[in-house]
Amino acid sequence: MLKLKGVKVIKNKNGKPKQLLIDIDKHYDIVEDLVDVIEAESRLNEPTVPAEEVYKKIQDRFKRKHK
Repeated sequence: MLKLKGVKVIKNKNGKPKQLLIDIDKHYDIVEDLVDVIEAESRLNEPTVPAEEVYKKIQDRFKRKHK
């Protein structure tokens, strides 16, 4: 397995990887990207909204706010 400073793999009794410890000070960008991927995967089965509908909601909200 690749050895990186600030990254440690914790294994269970059987030697199977169980947890990953990452030094955020050293690897903040990677941690941020990893969290983004996990969040995106958690939303895979959510219904989608057409972009036009989102743009319209934003425009309507902007118009109401700036009257």
